[in-house]
Amino acid sequence: MKLYYEAFPAGRPTRIVITVTCLFSFILYGFEQGALANIQNHPVFQKQFGYPTGNYLGIIVSIYNLGSFFGCLANLYLGDRLGRKKTIWFGFTLVIIGTILQTSSYEVVQLFIGRFISGLGTGLETSTVPMFQAEVTPPEKRGGMVAAEPQGVALGISISYWIGYGCSKRFDQTSWRLPIGIQMLFAVLGWVMLFFCPESPRWLMKRGYVDDAKTSLSRINNVSKDDDSVNKLINDILYLQEMEGEGDRISWRMILRGQDAMHGRFRIFLAMLVQFWNQFGGVNLVVYYVPMVLESNVGMSTNISTILGGCIMITFFFFGFIPTLWLDKIGRRTALISGSLGQMVSMMMITILLRIGGKKCSAGSVAFFFTYMAFFGAAMNCVPWVYGAEILPLQLRAKGTAISTSTNWISNFVIAMITPIITENLGWKTYIIFTMTNAAAAVTIFLFCPETTRRTLEDIESIFLGQTTIFHGVVAHRPFNDTDVKPLAEVEHVENADKLLESTSV
Repeated sequence: MKLYYEAFPAGRPTRIVITVTCLFSFILYGFEQGALANIQNHPVFQKQFGYPTGNYLGIIVSIYNLGSFFGCLANLYLGDRLGRKKTIWFGFTLVIIGTILQTSSYEVVQLFIGRFISGLGTGLETSTVPMFQAEVTPPEKRGGMVAAEPQGVALGISISYWIGYGCSKRFDQTSWRLPIGIQMLFAVLGWVMLFFCPESPRWLMKRGYVDDAKTSLSRINNVSKDDDSVNKLINDILYLQEMEGEGDRISWRMILRGQDAMHGRFRIFLAMLVQFWNQFGGVNLVVYYVPMVLESNVGMSTNISTILGGCIMITFFFFGFIPTLWLDKIGRRTALISGSLGQMVSMMMITILLRIGGKKCSAGSVAFFFTYMAFFGAAMNCVPWVYGAEILPLQLRAKGTAISTSTNWISNFVIAMITPIITENLGWKTYIIFTMTNAAAAVTIFLFCPETTRRTLEDIESIFLGQTTIFHGVVAHRPFNDTDVKPLAEVEHVENADKLLESTSV
């Protein structure tokens, strides 16, 4: 496998192929979510699986998210043992198997199993990819590159919506099998492109493969293995391994009790927090069910609801370019807080207009579904994945990313499961709930989340070292002043860093 990536052009081409490969995992994430949005009400699909509604429909939709949750938990064990690349490979393989089962389903049990297996694969991918991307990308490019991955969610949803709309005009088995089966193309492409990606140098160092780590860094940055920048990164990583208790000297019990010097418990909490708000802002009320919601709550026809749903997803996709292009300029905190406030206002306006009722007000509420997805695409879709990967320490990055991503998926499962029930029973009052959750998101992010923009993964460590407060969002919020963060060597001097490098070189 090494021969493939060493034969590929170094530097920018290698970073692009890494980003595109990672993008495929999030395209699959979005595609699987959007695929059922259009076909769930199609008469052929309905007849095939017993006319599901309410709880039954919620289970069909959410079983995928439950599988993804368990995939994230599996990554707690697999992530550091297999490495980043092999874990993603395994995930793509499971998605391929799950898609075959779904596409060939004639009974609902097989559909359940296929969606659960696809979810397992997606959970493995999405809990590994942000960490992998963050570990192989230079700090000045990391925000935009990692933010490009969740943009694949918007792309996947948009593609699946319009494929589903096109197939909705058919009244045979292809009306629902084709929209589900096409996702296999993205899984196969991602599986193949992994051959041309180097392994994470930080994971290689963690396993003691120093020479391989140097090779990986040289390919990513297009410099020689003996370049000063490579040696500096190697020394920084060794330094952190010593400081963070490499060799299993820090137990999970110590972390859960808050007894580790790197504040692992609180940093895992921060990664979980932003992923929780990613889902509990109400996005999957729109993604999974917007055609149904526009029919039942707004009173539109099936055809118009489906077309508007597709247009809403296109809006989501294009606004997703904002963090890709400007996240490293505007900062993580600013994006998260402003995005949450924008979503709050959108949900509040939907609530007011649907409460007033009438044809004009109900039609006017549709505009705020568009603004909601615009704000979500510009901030909450991408930034939690970047932030979670950055905020976690090296020793806990695989496990912490798996835990935070599992938070996303179990929240996703809950929202997907309850949405058909609450929209059916509460109507316009549903949107009051999500107005309040988005307000809570803005407040908690303001209080607890420090800025990570333009800081190396190693420099982020110094935000937490020696701190006792939990209100890092208040005391460490200044994003771009380099004097706020001391280099690692100024935080604590380790005299044997060079000896460590010599002793672990191969």
